Parts: sequence; structure tokens; C-alpha cells
Amino acid sequence: MLKQFDLSRTAVLEPWHLELPPASVTVCHVKTGKQLQEPSWAAVRLKTVKRTERSPRTGELSPVERPAADLLLAAGRAALEYRNAPGTAVFSPFRRGLIAHYPAAELLIRAFLRRVCLPLPKPAVCIHIREEASQVDEQALSEAAVQAGAGRVFLYSEPFPALLAFARSSKELQSAVILHIDSLS
Repeated sequence: MLKQFDLSRTAVLEPWHLELPPASVTVCHVKTGKQLQEPSWAAVRLKTVKRTERSPRTGELSPVERPAADLLLAAGRAALEYRNAPGTAVFSPFRRGLIAHYPAAELLIRAFLRRVCLPLPKPAVCIHIREEASQVDEQALSEAAVQAGAGRVFLYSEPFPALLAFARSSKELQSAVILHIDSLS
């Protein structure tokens, strides 16, 4: 596993994360045909984290308290129930089909995989990657899927129906899960 995505550290939730439009996430189990299509809303419990930050004006270090995502409470449409709950935030961890908030994206992928393929312990996962994605974006999506419970990760850029047809004909992908993250805006 890569150590650059340290999940033991709580990721600070910046105000711009809360304003991202949701992506549409389609998860499909190739063998069973079970399919789930949800918006990428994540409801998280917030906690306050003390950090030391440098002042842009003076350059001095000072302690600052920031909100951080602590625990996933709900995923998809169910997350909207927590929109006005105190001590929670509802946001999309994806921006234009790519990861914007890694810890929440990993938890969201894990929740969606559990809904679609509960009996499979470590399924192969095919993830749609946008053409303008960099290698860092590809690595982040792959690593988030592995951390979420995927055994092997395949990246693809074809349309969803074409990949589904290919996966059904491929022996290696017949029990795979397809994860298609598409921007709604």
C-alpha cells in the first residue's frame, strides 16, 4: 500500500468541499446484474482538529481549529437526511468524476461496494477514469478502491455499456464490480 494516503490522519474539510456538485455513481456487479445508481453525497460526522498554520501576512505559526470528517454516517440519497443535523456535513468527495476529498471518497466507495456485492470479500473492481485525469488521479482512484476492499483494480475509459458488455464476455471480469463515476455538472 502507498503511504501517501495516510487514513490515520483526519483530513480537514475545507469550505470549498461543501460546495461541490455531486457526481453520479453507478455500481454494477457483472455476475449478478445488481446495479446501484446514487448521487455521490456523503454525510460525515465532524470533529474539530487543531493544526498549526503559517499566517500568510506575518509568516508566523499559530494554532488553528478546523472541522474534519470523522465518520461516514450515510451515503448516496440517504445522506441528505443529515443535511441540517448538528455536527455533520453533507458533501460530495468527487469533483468532475475525480477524487477531491480522499478519506470520504474511500468510505463512500466502500459503502457502495457493500451494497452491491456483500458476499464477495475482495472483488475485482473496474473504475471509469476520465480522459483528462492525471496519473495522480488514477492512482488515487485505484488506491481508494483497494482501501475500500477491492482485490484488483482495472481502470477503463470506455462508455459504461461497452465495458459491461466486455466484462460479461471476459472470463477474468465475470465476477467484477464496475464503478462508474460521472460528473452531473
